[in-house]
Amino acid sequence: MKKIRLAGAAAALLVPVFLLSGCGGVAELTFSANWYRNTALGEDISGTSETLKYKVSFLPPETDSGFSVSYEEGVYTTSLRSELRELPDKSTETVYVYSTELTISGAYTCGGETGKSFTDSITSTVVFRNTARRLAPVSSEKEIRVTAPAAMNPSTLEEASRAYHYSYRTAYDIGMTQATVTMTDLSAETEASEQTISLGGAGTYLDNEEILFALRGTGFSSSVAFRSINPVRCIVQDVATSIPAEEDYRLENVLIGGTADNSTLKAWRVNLGYQGDNPGGVQRLWYAQTVNSSANAYRNVLLRMEVPVMYGLGTLCYTLTEAEFAAK
Repeated sequence: MKKIRLAGAAAALLVPVFLLSGCGGVAELTFSANWYRNTALGEDISGTSETLKYKVSFLPPETDSGFSVSYEEGVYTTSLRSELRELPDKSTETVYVYSTELTISGAYTCGGETGKSFTDSITSTVVFRNTARRLAPVSSEKEIRVTAPAAMNPSTLEEASRAYHYSYRTAYDIGMTQATVTMTDLSAETEASEQTISLGGAGTYLDNEEILFALRGTGFSSSVAFRSINPVRCIVQDVATSIPAEEDYRLENVLIGGTADNSTLKAWRVNLGYQGDNPGGVQRLWYAQTVNSSANAYRNVLLRMEVPVMYGLGTLCYTLTEAEFAAK
């Protein structure tokens, strides 16, 4: 278990881990189907199909300590679809299936010596219910293969990084009272570790893998708070955004339905993260605002995301390049 938890922390350089301090309680959230042109569709989710593509660029830190990492441009894709699935109580329901995939290559440098290039990949799939059910998760799974910094100030290249390959699966009961988390170290011949976590507490609960998507449905009229399992610590924690800031956001040849778009949009910018002590780095997000509730052209899409690399080694910037929105 310890090895996999350390791997979870190491993967923070690539995986959204939502770290931000804050205060205040967690209330029940109300979601709108802002990923549709008609945001009032609600429970009518059949026939949903959306694909988004992002380029992932690396912004190095301003100072060089002698230990650094560099990344080539990577690709991050997301896919949303609707499917008829069996729920934990054996009933069937049309639910959302949301999948993501990140691929990026890089290399570490220490003491003037650059190591071999590596390629990291992270895939995830989460199943969750419609807005009437507050996007309640059914299950999620993630496979992570990363080469992460092993120390803040390594003295040799051999000590600078470590490769991890593991999977993380979460299954929920129908009443959302508990989650069964299974972690497997795929790089070692060891048995999977399983843990049952109580989800008791007030306020909306979201699976870690659906958070970026679910925020599209909040509208950002104020700061947002909810609960989720911290995948590193394996405990339920409150998660919150900062108060949204309105900004103009310029699209640069973003392919929307195959047509290049250079529009300037109204966007919400927020920081996102866990509440509590030792919150860590801040993740910054930009979402398109609702244009018209019955003709929502840009579907409150995530436009940009900035994720800090561990130990202050830089920032990974995700920028939307292509969107095929649901035709409804």
